[in-house]
Amino acid sequence: MQRAYLHGLGIAAPGLDGWPAARPVLAGETSYRPEPLASFRTGLLPRNEARRAGAAVHLAFRVAEQACDGRDASTVAAVFSSSAGDIDIADQLCLAVNTPERAISPTRFHNSVHNAPAGYWSIATGAREPTTSLSAGPGGFAVALCEAWGLLAQLRQPVLLVCYDMDGTGMLAEARRDIGATFAMAWWLDMHADGAIAALDRPQPTSDAPTPAAEPELERLRRLNASARSLPLFAALAATVPAAPVIESEQGNLRVSVSPL
Repeated sequence: MQRAYLHGLGIAAPGLDGWPAARPVLAGETSYRPEPLASFRTGLLPRNEARRAGAAVHLAFRVAEQACDGRDASTVAAVFSSSAGDIDIADQLCLAVNTPERAISPTRFHNSVHNAPAGYWSIATGAREPTTSLSAGPGGFAVALCEAWGLLAQLRQPVLLVCYDMDGTGMLAEARRDIGATFAMAWWLDMHADGAIAALDRPQPTSDAPTPAAEPELERLRRLNASARSLPLFAALAATVPAAPVIESEQGNLRVSVSPL
């Protein structure tokens, strides 16, 4: 499969809260101001599940709901990718097992599982299509994009791509200096062009250097979050002109041609 089509997208980061706010910044029309993200709680989950869901789940839902706006999310396969998942909850569990009581909260434990957002998404949307939850360190976005591409080619039906990582505050956050900011993104990909935002050509391995973000603060964000490595593609979409940015990955950089429609 040589071409896929982007039909919906979501983005969430300080100063980039949703595509209407992010587009003029990434197009260079307005300056980037990394204002904190407003609070968000999904309305898709039943009350009990929404109460138990952790911050990483709500971050993933935040962008997934944007990408699925106006579409039937129950029919879409999905790829969820995160370098560290809910890093604060993982840190709390590590501390708890090193106390004499070793008391573990069941709610915290199930939110620490890497496929928790995918499970909650299936509950919320009633989706029964395949989902993949993966982690590939700093190269997570590039690997997730390839996974979504393969799933789309195999199933011949829409695929939702969701990548997210959140800044943490505990000892694990100190150990993961490659995650220094919160960023999440989502794309609704399909094989059909009708109504698409853009066309994407098949990712191609390249030895070329990754494409940097235009502004220093945006480049800092790109470097501090695995999911934010998607920023050059969002910038290409915002500019509404064909481009072929290089996406950084330790597994090998990828060039992805984008043609806004």
